[in-house]
Amino acid sequence: MDRKTQLENQILGSFPRLEPELLLASSVRGGPRGGQAAEREALVQALMDREFNRDDIDELKREQVLGEGRDGLLVELKAPADPERARLARDLLREENRDRMLVMRHVIASNPRLGERDLAVVQRAFHRLNAGAARPGDLVQEADGRWRVTPARQAQVRR
Repeated sequence: MDRKTQLENQILGSFPRLEPELLLASSVRGGPRGGQAAEREALVQALMDREFNRDDIDELKREQVLGEGRDGLLVELKAPADPERARLARDLLREENRDRMLVMRHVIASNPRLGERDLAVVQRAFHRLNAGAARPGDLVQEADGRWRVTPARQAQVRR
């Protein structure tokens, strides 16, 4: 999993280009939006929401309530016993997956070599990126549907 595919590199390259859009969107005054401006605003909001929710989602992953699905989306693995916590988990899952799909569709729309038919390819690339960034103890779904626990990373020995 060390090597990144060309598509993964393109996806990763899309994120630095989005950072200036975050700054631009934060400096634009409110008002009616349409077309590309509305799409850009939705994308920026999705990126900000993902960042805002990261700690809560990481905690739910540590508790193995949520896991990284093979389609690049989060999956609910078990519901917390507390109804309020279960509602929060479902809300975060729904919001995170909506935001991930928006980012994936943006990657497709901004890459002339990709089309809607490539969504599954982009989802698999996102899965590889998410699986590679998983913390020890997180559950990650394999391509065959099985779930594995992310192992603790081995310390690098320098010679």
